Amino acid sequence: MQLFKTSGIVIRQVNFGESNKIVTVLTRDKGKIQAVARGARKTKNSLMPATQLFCYSNFIFYQGKSMIYINQVELREAFYNLRVNLEKLTYASYLLELVNTITQENEKEEKIFLLLAHTLKHMAYSSDINDDLITLAFQIKLIAMSGYAPHLNDCVSCGNPLSEKIKMSAKMGGILCPQCFHFDTFAMGLNQEARKVLLFLLYQPLYKLIELTISKETIKKLLRVMNTYISICLEKPFHSLNFLKTIEGNQKMNNNY
Repeated sequence: MQLFKTSGIVIRQVNFGESNKIVTVLTRDKGKIQAVARGARKTKNSLMPATQLFCYSNFIFYQGKSMIYINQVELREAFYNLRVNLEKLTYASYLLELVNTITQENEKEEKIFLLLAHTLKHMAYSSDINDDLITLAFQIKLIAMSGYAPHLNDCVSCGNPLSEKIKMSAKMGGILCPQCFHFDTFAMGLNQEARKVLLFLLYQPLYKLIELTISKETIKKLLRVMNTYISICLEKPFHSLNFLKTIEGNQKMNNNY
């Protein structure tokens, strides 16, 4: 039996048989691994606590004839706060969905692993940073690591300097000036403040988010822009965000009564 050790974060789980589950683990040194956790759906099973979504754990895997199995696992960090707040849970689930979509099995993704680990830590424990802003920073950093970084310094089409009136185009891969708006009729409007925020989020570490002074309206606008940009670049809708929109809609309805 060939054993190998690594640490990783559980980014997906699927029920398998009566009491087993298949977990997808993003590891720091071996990339994404799918493995069977035998009996992990039973509350008294030793694998159960450390193989839940978001858990950062030390794993010992073994290679079976056709599948990889978890032999032992030790929990390092559960990010418990992500489970007791519905909004945090939804945002964090979206991060995992993004990572699972972008990464391939057995391809080392150390930068993406570290980004995910740091983002989950900030989302779980940094009370001074808005979850929307953390998510926005994660989005643009991840999409850049995946080779789809938006062109933000000048017009992506003609290269001209940018005025106050600009748009973000997923089709063109960045910012358009007014002379080039016609290249993408679905491009979304921005302003210089929003563009500078995106540049800050792209290049600055997560702990510096606390230095940003930005309105909630601007953050929400940029989230809509990046959600659209990512969905078009990856050619995939993300269902976690649909649930978040439902939550926000219900909150608005309740506030009106």
